Amino acid sequence: MSQLGVECISKIREGDATAFQELFYAYKDALFGYACKLCRSTEMAEEAVQEVFMKVWINRQQLDPTLSIRAYLHTAVRHCVFNILKKAALDENLRQSVFRHQPVSVNTTEEAVNAADLQRAKSRVLDMLPPQRKLIFCLSRVEGLSHEEIALRLGISRNTVKDQIVKASRFLRQQLEYLAIWLFFYFII
Repeated sequence: MSQLGVECISKIREGDATAFQELFYAYKDALFGYACKLCRSTEMAEEAVQEVFMKVWINRQQLDPTLSIRAYLHTAVRHCVFNILKKAALDENLRQSVFRHQPVSVNTTEEAVNAADLQRAKSRVLDMLPPQRKLIFCLSRVEGLSHEEIALRLGISRNTVKDQIVKASRFLRQQLEYLAIWLFFYFII
C-alpha cells in the first residue's frame, strides 16, 4: 500500500470526512461493478456498496492503515452481497426481485438436467435421515399413511410417529433451505 493510502486511512480513522470522501470516490465505481457481477442487480449492488461505506465510516477507528483497503473493501462488498442474496433466497419478495433480473432460460435440456440434479439432491438429503425416521417420514409423506396407520404397521406409539415426523420435517427443512441458498448462488453466479 502506498504511503498516501496509509495517510488517507489514518485520517479516516481520526474522522476526516474529506479523506473518507476521497476513499469513496476512488473505489465506489469498481466496487459497484464488482457487486453487479455478483448479484446482477443494480439496486442490490448499490445497496451493498452504500452499506459497506456506511460501515467503514461507522467503524473507522478499527481500520488498519497497514492493510490493503482495496482488498478489505472488496471482501466487505462480497460478504454484503452474499448476505443480501441469502436474505433474497429465503424471502419471496426479494427472490422475485432478484429473479426478475435474470435472463430467461430457453435451454430445456439444461433445465431437465438441473431438475434431475435437484431431485438427486433432495434424495441425498432424505438419505441423511436415520433409517427409522426416514421410513416413518416416507410412510407419511410418500404413501400418505396416517400416524395411527404407521404406528400399527411398525408397532410403535403414535407419539413416536409424530415425534419422528416433526424431527424429520425440521431436519429436511433446514437442509433444503441450505440447498436452496446454495442453488441460488450456483445459478446466479
